[in-house]
Amino acid sequence: MHRLQSFLYPQSIAVIGASRKDGSLGKMFLTAIQRMNYKGDILPVNPKAESIDGLNVYPSIDKLPQKPDLAVILLPQKFVLNTVEELGQSDIRNIIVISAGFKELGQEGIEREKQLIALKERFNLNILGPNCMGIFNTHKDVLLNGTFSPTLPQPGHIAYISQSGALGVAILELAQQTDLGFSAFVSTGNKADISDTEVIEFLKDDNNTHVITLYLESVDYPPHFMNICRETAKIKPVLALKAGRTKSGLKAASSHTGALANPEYIMDGFFKQSGVIRKNNLQEMFEAARALAKQPLPKDNRTVVITNAGGPGILASDMIEDEGLQLAELTPQIQKKLTEILPEEASVKNPIDMIAGADHKTYEQVAELVLNEEYVDSVILIIVKPPVQTTPKEIVDAISPLAQNCGKTIIATLMAAKDNNSGLKQFIDAGIPVFDYPESAVKALSTMWQYQNIQQRMRKSDAIVVTPHSDYPQTNELKQNNTQAPVRELLEMLRAYSLEIPAYRIDNSLDGLLDFMQKHKRPFALKIANQEIVHKSDLGLLQLNINTPEQMTSAFNAIKDIAKRDILGNNEPQFLVQEQLSPSVELVIGGKRDPQFGPIVMAGIGGVFVEILKDVTFRLAPVNVSEAGMMLQELKAQAMLNGARGNPVVDRRKLSFAISQFSLLMAEHPEIIEMDLNPLIWSAENQVPVAVDVRATVTTK
Repeated sequence: MHRLQSFLYPQSIAVIGASRKDGSLGKMFLTAIQRMNYKGDILPVNPKAESIDGLNVYPSIDKLPQKPDLAVILLPQKFVLNTVEELGQSDIRNIIVISAGFKELGQEGIEREKQLIALKERFNLNILGPNCMGIFNTHKDVLLNGTFSPTLPQPGHIAYISQSGALGVAILELAQQTDLGFSAFVSTGNKADISDTEVIEFLKDDNNTHVITLYLESVDYPPHFMNICRETAKIKPVLALKAGRTKSGLKAASSHTGALANPEYIMDGFFKQSGVIRKNNLQEMFEAARALAKQPLPKDNRTVVITNAGGPGILASDMIEDEGLQLAELTPQIQKKLTEILPEEASVKNPIDMIAGADHKTYEQVAELVLNEEYVDSVILIIVKPPVQTTPKEIVDAISPLAQNCGKTIIATLMAAKDNNSGLKQFIDAGIPVFDYPESAVKALSTMWQYQNIQQRMRKSDAIVVTPHSDYPQTNELKQNNTQAPVRELLEMLRAYSLEIPAYRIDNSLDGLLDFMQKHKRPFALKIANQEIVHKSDLGLLQLNINTPEQMTSAFNAIKDIAKRDILGNNEPQFLVQEQLSPSVELVIGGKRDPQFGPIVMAGIGGVFVEILKDVTFRLAPVNVSEAGMMLQELKAQAMLNGARGNPVVDRRKLSFAISQFSLLMAEHPEIIEMDLNPLIWSAENQVPVAVDVRATVTTK
């Protein structure tokens, strides 16, 4: 049995710190449990009371008449550790610590939390919190409001996991104004023991939960979080709001990847790779969750807008395009049937503008025609307060049978007063989510289509086996004595991972370079190969379009003079000569070892402007070919990949393979801290991505 079973489905609960004092936390908590008609036994503990609100009260933990499934501590922090120890000695192992005063307060609180963790390990306890709001479960067999919120949760099928207790209270308040219904809520607080990941793992198999929402301030153990979320996304959607998106200064980095790897870029890629849909704010997250919890997923992205007002229909159409959805093209046959129903002034194209005279029968007839069409995957209904003798309530009553039997996605926008004629209850009963604005409805529908794709991708995803190829320890700790790796070793490493490089030679003599010229295809590129020199072109240490021995001699001498005079001192310059590829698409693949996430991979548009354009995307390494293909789809410069301005069309499958192989290299070589392939050239003559420049920072043992 999962250890959270006793938290969310307890048959008895001890409230330690229950109180008779109005306004106290102990009183509010106990009242909340009673008001929701909890189905189990309530065991208040207070040494100064015999009964509270009709419940028998017990003076101490050892006087309880039974061992409760769950104990909740609502005491000042100075009493918490002793109370936890008493619970452990009584073999009461499942504990929620509501009390604050732990690591959120600084060093003294950190030490106190360490003592709490030590007690957890000593008695093999399961602890939620500390510094949390508690839990609730609206399942009919439980009906537990184990929080101090005065607002009772509305039953539904959305689970909410939050590090912030205050945001839990706020959402319960806001939910009263909408059809937002919850299956469960878990406030994780400081996450001293039970983490968000464990809660997701439990809710994955909870039949009363159809959608999981998260408010996160941090992600602990990212690989485990990712694995659980990927498994969960095969069954039900996971939506997340991650706090702390503001820019922060980045430490000096020796690679383009290091400079571009803003923690938020990494987090975006991490969520996508985990199958988690990231949202920008609470409103977006819960609006999408409402739609996901109530309606079937659209089979494709083709939608029809049915409206009684032109303006909102146009706004919906604009947002449909922005969100990557598609206005379904109505057939001439359907348009002809619509002209038989609608007045001459109406528009029978998509969006269907029935004009203001449309009543509930018109909505029903038009919706029935459209929903019966095979090529229509979803419908957005827009209802502006009708000036004719009908009401939104009559409209929803008319279309309700269609909504419940068509098997297609229906979302409504109600731009009218929420009074007795608005039909909100009828919309809820029909399972149709209602939004105030057409843009919100379209965004929710877009999220449903996004999840449809995520679900299919997670179900087909292949795992990659990582086999470390060095004896360096698997650690993400960045040491101070890092160094640049020798170019020759890097080039051979790329070959070992089936990553293409041009024909090359590394030599310190002009004779060796001239010999290479005689055996290979012109033109050539010549650059300095000493690993301590990172930015070659900026320093004049790269020469292109070398076709003759005279040009090679001139380039050799020029680079040697600059290197000896300005950089290398007494060190002997090493030269790298390569066959030069024809001008074409310049890409970048890079990697970085992040302290929190481990090895990450970056892909995007490369060349000298890579840090200016910032058209890159990130994932945790390794990624399979399918995931690498998703990375390419996220780039802004799709036209460049598709052959714009005479450039060759990039074979995405081959480029995805290169990204996947590079990510495996990063995962299997823990000594690499940062690594760039920039530029990675895609040319018409080669038809494979070729790494013409590589550099890497490595750590020492």
